[in-house]
Amino acid sequence: MPEKVIFGVDIARGSPRAKEKPAYAVVVLRGGQAEHHNMVSLHKVLRMAWKERPQFIAIDNVHELAPDRKALVSLLQELPHETKLVQVTGGEHPEPLVKLAKERGITFDRFDPGAEALACARLVEMGTGHEVSAFEDKTIIKVSRGRSPGRGGWSQNRYRRKIHGYVRQRAREIEDYLNEQSKLHGFTFTSNVAERFGGYSKAEFLVNAPRSAIHVSSGRYGDVQVTARSIERDALIFKPITTRKRDYIIVGIDPGTTTAVAVLTLFGELRKLHSSRTISIPEVIEMIAEEGRPLIIASDVFPTPNAVEKIRRAFNAVLGTPLDMIATEDKIEFAKNYEYSNAHERDAIAAAVSVYRKNRNKFEQIKRKIPHGVDADEAIAQVVRGRSVDTVISYLTRKEEKEPVSDTAKKRTGEVALHQRESLHRYEESIREMKGYQEELKKELDLKDNRIVELEKIISRQRDRIYKELKREKELRIRDKEIASLRSRVSESGKRIASLNDRIHNLKNVRRLEMSGRLLPVKIIQAFTKDSIQKTREQFGIKKDDIILLKDASGGGAMTAKMLADTDVGAVIICNDMSHAAEEELFRLNVPVLAAKDVKIKFDPAEEIAVIDPEDIKNAIDKWNIKAEVRRKAEKEEWLASLVDEYRSERRKKMKG
Repeated sequence: MPEKVIFGVDIARGSPRAKEKPAYAVVVLRGGQAEHHNMVSLHKVLRMAWKERPQFIAIDNVHELAPDRKALVSLLQELPHETKLVQVTGGEHPEPLVKLAKERGITFDRFDPGAEALACARLVEMGTGHEVSAFEDKTIIKVSRGRSPGRGGWSQNRYRRKIHGYVRQRAREIEDYLNEQSKLHGFTFTSNVAERFGGYSKAEFLVNAPRSAIHVSSGRYGDVQVTARSIERDALIFKPITTRKRDYIIVGIDPGTTTAVAVLTLFGELRKLHSSRTISIPEVIEMIAEEGRPLIIASDVFPTPNAVEKIRRAFNAVLGTPLDMIATEDKIEFAKNYEYSNAHERDAIAAAVSVYRKNRNKFEQIKRKIPHGVDADEAIAQVVRGRSVDTVISYLTRKEEKEPVSDTAKKRTGEVALHQRESLHRYEESIREMKGYQEELKKELDLKDNRIVELEKIISRQRDRIYKELKREKELRIRDKEIASLRSRVSESGKRIASLNDRIHNLKNVRRLEMSGRLLPVKIIQAFTKDSIQKTREQFGIKKDDIILLKDASGGGAMTAKMLADTDVGAVIICNDMSHAAEEELFRLNVPVLAAKDVKIKFDPAEEIAVIDPEDIKNAIDKWNIKAEVRRKAEKEEWLASLVDEYRSERRKKMKG
């Protein structure tokens, strides 16, 4: 098994943002032995990395290697695939290197770049630090032509076909390799090829695996270019290089249609923030369990929602619900130091932060009181669960003392005991004060309970009143709709009645004229169409021997003329020319067609009814009958003449034959 190699790096001179290129102190940590290199350029650091292939390159601040994100991403691309760049001071919220080293028993001269580089390497060796990741666990492989075939004749076409064949051959080799590796390691990939004359012009493979797991080298192979690279993330992320300890956490939950969860450490650091519309309670419990051991589970409302209570019982955690609703202004103030995406995440953060702030002083007091070597988080957890500080300290101290201790440790224990006795007196005074405060809170709680009862009665009365008002408004809306419907029907009926009254009035006028005998009514049809004839029939009625006036006789044909003749009218008066087919049909059916200019017609002011002198119409009809008789005789003579001509023609044909 190869030895694990770690590089520790610290800037020794200059800055990446300065014109002069910086120099670095590099420590190569191999098998516990440190090899120092001073005043090394960044280019040489990269060459050393490709030679030694270290597992980690440790530095206290990654921006000592690159001035901005773009340059840092470029640097990460130049490192060996198996080498990880680690920022030992943490991720988004770095801690001082001196503090981290002291906590882990490492001392160094912070003014010596070589010593600081060694400290970075030692810390990474102990599992401290966050890997800087700029790429997703996906790799894209591109196979393309190594040169452009350009223009040319037949020889150029052969060359183009040859290049495309090489690209296809190389692409198939890579595809076979990926198929084999996917079966061994379980990753998937997709391919996209552009077929051209003789093979492929290019091929792309998107592999769902990190670049370090894909052993395909970038480079030029004759006329084929292969490029394999990781897919860049939208933003840099920092991933811990060791599994996080399952420490105690404070959880804020905002249940509802969208459930939001915020996880804080006992130091107030936001560890997890998530919101979803589809997440279930078991999934929330599983998510929280992955982040640590819930000590307090809180919501931002009172009383506690059932969903929050179920989650609390699953972990046997302490409930941290406030005594009243947290105001929106307070929620905004609680969450202002954290980034969130929506109001649900803000409420979850507010619930957790309100509990943390309420207990922050208590946590600090416990940390100050416990002796060295006692687990502070465990002490805090037991105190929050209801045990006294002294009892917890005594229990945890006895637990630590089960192992043999030295004289120095015994002396330190005696000092701790003296300190504890002094603390005990202070706590007894605090307890008396807290009991008095507890009584005040009980009285305040009783007042609030009474107030709640009064408000519930007011709400009940208001609910009844609003229900009655809503019911009345609903009935009024139904009544208004019925009234509007009836009014519409009345309006339609009024229009119908007015129309019928007009028709009755017209019919009375016509009937009066008919009964007088001095004038004959003329019934007017506006246009020579079936609809106009039907409309006049409905309004005035058309009966046998009626005189009809066609205001526009140009539109009708033989069928319309027959429809009018079927009513047995006495005569038809026209104001303009009628079609030949219609006139022939009326003549055939013996219906007189008279010109308006040949008869004297009188109209009423509205021109809905016209009248005519009976003698005038009788004379006009008689004249039409005389002309009709002459026309019939002429047509008959013409028919006989044609018949004789036809007979003679037939005789001549027979005689010639």
